[in-house]
Amino acid sequence: MTVEPLEAVISNKIPPAILSGIVMHFRRIVFHADRYPTREHYPFSLSVFRETESLVFDRPVTFFVGENGTGKSTLLETIARKCGIHIWEQQAGRRPVHNPYEKRFHAYVSVAWEKGPVPGSFFGSAVFRDFARMLDEWAAEEPAQLTLFGGKSLTTLSHGQSIMSFFMEEKK
Repeated sequence: MTVEPLEAVISNKIPPAILSGIVMHFRRIVFHADRYPTREHYPFSLSVFRETESLVFDRPVTFFVGENGTGKSTLLETIARKCGIHIWEQQAGRRPVHNPYEKRFHAYVSVAWEKGPVPGSFFGSAVFRDFARMLDEWAAEEPAQLTLFGGKSLTTLSHGQSIMSFFMEEKK
């Protein structure tokens, strides 16, 4: 996984009114690899979390880029958990093998804020996909519901387009 700050690229995609409202609050995450309870179980088995001391967030927008299974979503959920941000999650289904460490990564990191934590919520792609499907069901009964989210079904858009449509309408 690589962490890439985004500056000019995003400015031609997001209206200036939205960019001007972005305030940096979250500054840094520190990984305490010496305290990890295991190195055999995910996410503690990922080399990126064992070999990286910290990540600094000094730009308004940061992209996490990497192959499936490299820890991008895990890192975002860890930051959210550590910051006390509500995580919208689906109820976990049954699995053949239980990993008792999967949701405990936040206990082994520290975070730093510029001016203290801010309230918020976090929902990952799977939960957003379920939301988009529910919106389609609501719109089947009341088509005007779609006007609140860009005027068309979020399931007809790519994942990235649907999320942008959702947030663009939220900022209006």
